[in-house]
Amino acid sequence: MASAIHASSSLRALEYIRPEEPIISIGVSMTHRPVLHRLGTVLATVVAIAAAPAFAHHSFNAYDISKTESVSGSIKEFRWGAPHSSLVLVYIDKRGQQQSMSVVSGSPLMFSKQGFAPRDFHRGDKVSVTYHPNTSGAPGGALASLTLPNGKTYRDSEVASAAAPAAPAPPAGPAGQ
Repeated sequence: MASAIHASSSLRALEYIRPEEPIISIGVSMTHRPVLHRLGTVLATVVAIAAAPAFAHHSFNAYDISKTESVSGSIKEFRWGAPHSSLVLVYIDKRGQQQSMSVVSGSPLMFSKQGFAPRDFHRGDKVSVTYHPNTSGAPGGALASLTLPNGKTYRDSEVASAAAPAAPAPPAGPAGQ
């Protein structure tokens, strides 16, 4: 009989719960769950889209990594910023004409690890640059090294790792061995 009373009192307790209220309270009502689900889906999509350029921008396909070219000139502009720093260099081309080129380089962290700071780069400084040229043939490319007037040299290890030749494949042996 006690179990019958217990069961009936449990049923009466359920009658007083309104359908829009959660049975277990976690701070979010059941009526808001579809909104939160949609918000979570939108947020996940935004994060995925935002992360895609982080993977895509590390390609060096725009540069001929198998070649290096060197030029001396003056810094017109140096951009110390993420994800990559860059510089605009004014130089004299093969025809004796003054030209400018943009050279992309490593992140500020890469410069800092080699002891460089933004104050090391000044407009008008005469520098020597070694770079991997653009595949389009346009002046400029990806920085391989930069030597400042005081002799201090930056080497872009990120580009260097992309330029490293792949290890040769092991020789194929006769079938069945």
